[in-house]
Amino acid sequence: MIFFIYNLIVLILVPVLLTRLFFKSFNDKHYLKNIRNRLGFYKEKGCDQAVWFHAVSLGEVISSEGLINYIIKDHNIVLTVSTPTGYRQAKKIYDERVRVVYAPWDFYFFINNFINYFKPSALVIFETEIWPSMISLSSSKGLPIILSNARLSKESNDKYSRMSFFMKKIFQKITLILAQSKKHEERFIKLGVNKNNIEKVGSLKFDIQQLNTENIKRDNNIIIAVSTHPGEEEIICNVFKDLMEYKSSLKCVIVPRHPERSENVSKIFTENKVNNMIQENITNTFNANQVTILKGIGFLNDLYKMANIAFIGGSLSKSYGGHNIIEASANQCPFIIGPHMKNFEDVVDQYIHHRGCIQLNDASELYDAFIRLLNDNELKINMIDNSLKVFENNQGSLEKQYNYIDKLLNQNEISNRNN
Repeated sequence: MIFFIYNLIVLILVPVLLTRLFFKSFNDKHYLKNIRNRLGFYKEKGCDQAVWFHAVSLGEVISSEGLINYIIKDHNIVLTVSTPTGYRQAKKIYDERVRVVYAPWDFYFFINNFINYFKPSALVIFETEIWPSMISLSSSKGLPIILSNARLSKESNDKYSRMSFFMKKIFQKITLILAQSKKHEERFIKLGVNKNNIEKVGSLKFDIQQLNTENIKRDNNIIIAVSTHPGEEEIICNVFKDLMEYKSSLKCVIVPRHPERSENVSKIFTENKVNNMIQENITNTFNANQVTILKGIGFLNDLYKMANIAFIGGSLSKSYGGHNIIEASANQCPFIIGPHMKNFEDVVDQYIHHRGCIQLNDASELYDAFIRLLNDNELKINMIDNSLKVFENNQGSLEKQYNYIDKLLNQNEISNRNN
């Protein structure tokens, strides 16, 4: 009955979701492309017995690349995503090696259409996308369900606990959970997962990033703010403005999390009388006493090599929960984060414990944090050294996760052949 009510609510929300996509398409027309996928209809060529791999957006697509590259050596994959940035990145990475489509919304008939069309042999969900219809229907059709690189923030844990009368049954349908840490493992167990179905394996994010051992030549005048969101750009605008008044040689760069928002970000700086320009690629130099807004994705690795100091966005508001800090660490770029990092709490705890970064108590401290790092070279060097130690101590999750997944997939194939 509860499952029926859940699906009824999703069905009622479909017009709202369609309207939301329509308005989002003003900034990115790709939101309306392949809209039939959201409703469970596909014209892409099917591939029976493929592994259904779900990675919701850009960050998950990037983080899961190494694991998917391992799996496709022996198995076909249908990769579902939920955002245009994730879709474009997946197509760029895999081209025709992986079937990339938009995930259907979590309504019984949409999910059922997807499963009947592609006939997957297993479902691998990357990180924490707990969709009741996706999991229930996959389980009812005999698909092993794997939650890879699994994490459960305190906020999500509290939310699911309040709905335990419904969610406990959903969690119990998951075949294997590969948890990032002991803390996440314990949260899953409290939500009803059998402890024998959970393995603690660390985070893949430490394995996807290569440690940069080059002799990096940084421009001490470049400071960056990356993966920023609405509400953060206004704060960063004021901070950059004050920093350029403090030191006119500074070259400030901002990279919005969603490139289609670059024009809106530019308006914020213009309205505050801050000289700025939008750029769609990285050049060897940026202009002093000016803010450069980088429009696009795939810049961060190179940008971290150039920058003197980075602020990592999505962390000044509870709404976003932070973004990946490991790429900055691997490129030996000292970084600042805000107080809201629920999506990376275990990773952040390690960096804080080892003094490998600066975490703000609130947005008002951002200017002072930049000033400290601009003026204290010893602090900066120590942060880089401490950050590298954390990075090196967390290697090895990729191989562990692949071995568990490959073993389960092979067991499932043998079982299907025998039946």
